Amino acid sequence: MGTGQIKRDIERSLNLIVTGKESEIAEGWEKLQKLDGNQVYSQLNTCLDILRRILKERITNVNEIPRIISWFCKHVIRNASDGSTFVSDLIIFLKNTHIKDVYNLTTILHPLIIYDTYFCESGNYIELCETIVISLASLSTPYQPLKDDEFNDNVIKIQSFLKKICSNTKNVHSEDPTFVCLKTLYKIISDKERIQEPALALATVLQLTEPSFIPRAVNWILSESLCDDKLVQALKVLCTWFPEWKGDRLGRWIMEFILGLERKQKDAILIEVTEATLSTMFPALLEPVLRRNASEIIFHILKRQGSLRLLHIIISTMDMILFQLVKENSESSRECIQEMINIRTALTTRHINPKTYIFPQINLQVMPQRNVVREILIGPTWTNEKELDSFVEPPKSIIGKVGLSNLGNICYMNSVLQALVMTREFCHEVLNYKPSNDSGEQVILKKLQNLFALLLYSNRISLAPTEIWNACRPASFLPGQQQDSSEFLCHLLDMLHEQEKCGGNDLSGCQYKVERQDNESPPMEEAGIIKRWTTEENLTGSTILQRKTQSLADFTQGEELSQTQHLSDSHSDSTDSGIQSVGGEEINIQASLVHRVLGGESKITYQCAQCDTSSHNTDKFRDLQLCFPEEIHENQKVSVQDLINYYLTPEKLTGENKYRCDKCMRLCDAQRIIKILQAPAHLILTLKHFHYDFESRLRTKLRHKVIYNDIIQLPVSTQPNPINETYQLYAAVVHSGYSMDYGHYFTYACDSKQNWYKFNDSYVSYTSLEDFKDLKPPDTPYILFYEKLGSSNGIYEDKLELSTLSKHIQDIVAKDKAAYIEESRHQSEKSQQSRYQPTFLRRSDNSDDENPPSSSCRGAVNIQTNSFLC
Repeated sequence: MGTGQIKRDIERSLNLIVTGKESEIAEGWEKLQKLDGNQVYSQLNTCLDILRRILKERITNVNEIPRIISWFCKHVIRNASDGSTFVSDLIIFLKNTHIKDVYNLTTILHPLIIYDTYFCESGNYIELCETIVISLASLSTPYQPLKDDEFNDNVIKIQSFLKKICSNTKNVHSEDPTFVCLKTLYKIISDKERIQEPALALATVLQLTEPSFIPRAVNWILSESLCDDKLVQALKVLCTWFPEWKGDRLGRWIMEFILGLERKQKDAILIEVTEATLSTMFPALLEPVLRRNASEIIFHILKRQGSLRLLHIIISTMDMILFQLVKENSESSRECIQEMINIRTALTTRHINPKTYIFPQINLQVMPQRNVVREILIGPTWTNEKELDSFVEPPKSIIGKVGLSNLGNICYMNSVLQALVMTREFCHEVLNYKPSNDSGEQVILKKLQNLFALLLYSNRISLAPTEIWNACRPASFLPGQQQDSSEFLCHLLDMLHEQEKCGGNDLSGCQYKVERQDNESPPMEEAGIIKRWTTEENLTGSTILQRKTQSLADFTQGEELSQTQHLSDSHSDSTDSGIQSVGGEEINIQASLVHRVLGGESKITYQCAQCDTSSHNTDKFRDLQLCFPEEIHENQKVSVQDLINYYLTPEKLTGENKYRCDKCMRLCDAQRIIKILQAPAHLILTLKHFHYDFESRLRTKLRHKVIYNDIIQLPVSTQPNPINETYQLYAAVVHSGYSMDYGHYFTYACDSKQNWYKFNDSYVSYTSLEDFKDLKPPDTPYILFYEKLGSSNGIYEDKLELSTLSKHIQDIVAKDKAAYIEESRHQSEKSQQSRYQPTFLRRSDNSDDENPPSSSCRGAVNIQTNSFLC
């Protein structure tokens, strides 16, 4: 076979491989293997021009190039001159070809790594270094680079190859190859016009420099760069890489960059980079392998913060990380928590009004180290001169949720309001509600509408719910005193229902009505305020029945309990049965807002055991009150689903609870059966953790071990066949304390994306469903909110577009925004005036109340707080 024929056969085979389909690729390699067997081309160095043409032309099958190069290295390339030619051709190939991943690049460069023939004085290795750096910037990054061993192995191989080039050719060329690589890297990462973000693999170049050389390299960059925007862009890219990079040099580069900018007093750059990348860098603290280097950089950044505008973003981001570190519970995580507590204490102390920024109460039981805090306070800070000259509106908390200030033991109200605003359908209904009667306004609904609008759209950290508290506080709820959240919730829903029904601006002229049998007495009223109708009260004789519907809210007056007597001549005739009525007598009018969202319908049947006569009654309800079976001891586990099943189990009425049968005309043994006829869209369950101890004559709290199901089934007696409606938990009001006489309320709730939040008066923090389920006494979920799964899911978003709401609501939000900007501008001016004045640690009790009255809220709960956290 002649030389010309061999070259033609090789060229045809290679063309099939680089441009053909899968079958043609196999055919091409099969032909080359046959030539291998003949060994007729071992001296055909002229075949290199075939490779040169292939590398310069359009290649469809880029993945085949590494194998082709290896084939030529094995059979054709024999001397340094050939190697130098090949390097030049390879540079052209890399420039003209988009290589997708680091593996392909590694295999393409592999021949240069294993064959020393390629390293010679005439090789264009400076340009090769530049080309490889540019190729690294365009590679794809795996989803989890830290855990992708193949990615990290290939990155190390490329790093080794670049080091080999730099060390073998350092004295051959006028320019240092390492310096060329760094210049090329900076040009890429500082390019603001670049469409594609520089790939993580590009950080390989930073590993080429010795740690002692990094400060000199950074100084050169800072001295050569005449554009601050390029410095900002470059540092942003480095910070973005940091949480995903295993190498040890990147952190050093970032730190030297920061120190260099500090020396040049480039505070504006540092603040801008902090705002853009802090939330990206913070997760590096959660990786034990990165934590030591990450903490050095992140804590340095945090200690220097003098921007009031960034403070609440920083606090919110720290909260997310703290929540995860507490769960890890390792030595390094505890050290990290301590340092973060020190820094956040210093940050809030540094500003004029620390109460604007509330710290979380995560029960860390960690006190700030005062000497460390003091060192941070007297240290330098970064201040943006532009921020001093022109005030910029502070952005809303990164959490996106607004807290409610405690005006004096009103956590019972704040917790309920936060649960209702997280009830998306209810919130949408309130925001879009328009009174049908122009003659008057629904005061409670209007105040609630204003509050919900600000909770969704305000830029504040927290709001003072003064107006809604003044409008809907029951007359018996004295300011500053402990109250029950369940009782408040029922009262608020009563008021909303009655005012919507009457279309007026108060309750005058409206009678609170419930469906009841003829022998029942009407509910009591005190000073125009509706008294909650409780199952335990004999409505004809002020007597308490010990049955399965007892709750904290039923015991509002201890004096009533002391007058309890045996019921030898009384009976249970209440139809409420632990179900709170929403006024079921209006049959022909449209259902109220409360009933549309929260209302269901039940049927209570009393069946006399003596004559087998049944008495039926249907009633609308808005919540079910679940008690704990007497046979369940406190050390036994019981689920919410168990309590529902127990609630719907037929109840024997015997002994003191006998039923007065109209047919038998006397007290008889009977059976009471409760059935759900219509399931509510949102199901509210009140767990009756409270009971009255007749021996001690005290109201105490049960400590049952409850499994709080996130999914429950509610049996519904539909016709012709009963069904089970499925509900999902989305909010819960939690009582913290050992008695109804003292304690604290806070709320867990999730948004439509299942992101969970903890609403603790003014402070809102990230949390999780697991954290809620892990609650232990004295923190016990009291009111549970469930949403029915079905066709309505996904319809109601977390927040409506403000422009779609009424002009009144838009005006409310606009006025609040303008007032907040003015307040923040004033505070910023004060903060800057006091920047260089001595600052001392201030003690704050961190209680529920900004100006707490004399009360027992939390008095006996012993919740861990930090005396120096504001």
